[in-house]
Amino acid sequence: MATPMKTLHRVATTATTRRAPRAPTTTPARRPRPRRRLSSRSGSDRDASSAARAAPNDASSSSTTLAPLPQTCAEQVAACASCVVAAAASGARRQRLTLLLPTNNRGDDFTSTERADYEANADAVYRAAMETAAAVMRRVDANGGDITATRGDDDNDPVGVLRNAAGSVRAVVIPNAQQLDVLRKLAEESERGRDAGDAAITLLVNPQWNESGQIISDFGVGPWKRRAFDFLDTFAPAFHLTETRVGAASTRDPAKGGDYMGTGGVARILKTHGGAWQVFAMGGDGSSECVRVEESEPTYEYLNAEVFVTPEYSLARRRRGAGPSMERRLEASARSVSASADDDDVAVDWSIASSAEIAAAVRVKAIRARDVDAFDKTGLRSALTALGLPTSGKVEGLRERLREALLGEDAEEWIN
Repeated sequence: MATPMKTLHRVATTATTRRAPRAPTTTPARRPRPRRRLSSRSGSDRDASSAARAAPNDASSSSTTLAPLPQTCAEQVAACASCVVAAAASGARRQRLTLLLPTNNRGDDFTSTERADYEANADAVYRAAMETAAAVMRRVDANGGDITATRGDDDNDPVGVLRNAAGSVRAVVIPNAQQLDVLRKLAEESERGRDAGDAAITLLVNPQWNESGQIISDFGVGPWKRRAFDFLDTFAPAFHLTETRVGAASTRDPAKGGDYMGTGGVARILKTHGGAWQVFAMGGDGSSECVRVEESEPTYEYLNAEVFVTPEYSLARRRRGAGPSMERRLEASARSVSASADDDDVAVDWSIASSAEIAAAVRVKAIRARDVDAFDKTGLRSALTALGLPTSGKVEGLRERLREALLGEDAEEWIN
């Protein structure tokens, strides 16, 4: 049964491993299906020879126009939606998206590089992926109406299908190899009876299968594998953001002596539509700096052997100067978004906002009546916590409590 997206609550991501070319085989066989476990880590282990990759470019000497690294999930959604619109305008109605999802520590601070003690479970991955994908769809077609969600999975492996009311944008979210027919059917449905330029946009979001590095792929071998790959190749990569821990990432600086774990670091890999692959070195405080620009996707082996090999890119270093704290950055963003929104509009897509973003908006008085009405239970509790108010009770009771504190006669007492 279709479910309105507003009933899903935000709670992480796995990126597809892309294939390297392989000689075809004609022996039909299928690998026994193991029970999969969704991972909240992002990264790519695509097999590619170093000879096939262009020589690495230092970002400071590159003439390529560089895209900024998203600092919040909302910024990622906005950047991704722009890429989807641009790709569709160039004729790509089938698109592949790889999103960094706001789970674990990234749920509170999207720039957090702390390793989670426990990986997010499959349901948390599902909810985060569905909320983030739905937010992208709303940005792609603001007039597309309500978005409904259905689950198209078997054996308790969560796979989601999203459609907007206008039928202009559809998505299959975190599918596995066994759900390829769901994607095929949705793509055909989006294009049936339409001219190429009027076909609905079909999005493939964070697929969970492995396309390389195996004797028998997730799609089997021979004709089954070729048929699957021929179909997947019709989806143009439009946006990619992943995170990879390289080597022994540590906040210790070996240059200062003492006990440390090595010179690795945390890389975020960004590619926007029409742009190059950008490698960002992350600081332990959430700062970032683009340190490499590549013509093809950098592998883990390349990052480990050629980039994160000196203390320069370790987590101990702040990237590009002091800069404002996370709290100040979020407060400035909240002020800017609120000031640019119309009185009748919801300023922020609160379904993907972290508790830190909500608290920042409370501090700078950037939450209005429309925003209070748009909060789900998690958002209401985050805002009430920022105000030091009780967070127990039913949703409407929480909403009325927040409305009274932010918009009532005594609002100044609570905010200040």
